Amino acid sequence: MKKLLSLVVLASSAAIALGACAAPAAENTTASAAPATTVPAAIESSAPAEAPTDGTSITITAGDVVLTATLNDSQVAQDFAATLPVTLPWLRNAGIEYITELSAPMTESGPFYTNVQPGDIVYYNPLDSITIIYEETSSVPTLTKMGEITSELSVFENLPDGVDMLIERA
Repeated sequence: MKKLLSLVVLASSAAIALGACAAPAAENTTASAAPATTVPAAIESSAPAEAPTDGTSITITAGDVVLTATLNDSQVAQDFAATLPVTLPWLRNAGIEYITELSAPMTESGPFYTNVQPGDIVYYNPLDSITIIYEETSSVPTLTKMGEITSELSVFENLPDGVDMLIERA
């Protein structure tokens, strides 16, 4: 987690530094109207890029149980969101998670993490599967967090071991 935080801080610092370097180059252009147009456009384009960090709200329906969740802005979560709405068969695994295997791999660009928490929705790239974790567990270093369940997790205890779940945008 400390390495991930360090990478995020480093990437943010690099982005700020690159942005600072790019602005003077735009000011040195010969057309006086172009820099004024270019700089605000860059500022405006950064605002929508931050909006997806709030995530994509989704609902997960299993029988008469409806859960709410949020997908993050990772590439794999965006790939999955593009398939919605979708109904997938999920299987309980070891009383801690539900897993579904996908018919095709999604774009997996990380970052990988091992600090899984109950409520996490993760992509496991070796098996092209998605897992909803609802109990404390350990992890493997090939998971990418896609989002999290925002509803009460105790409902998973009463679901059948095998259940179809409809996932759609909220």
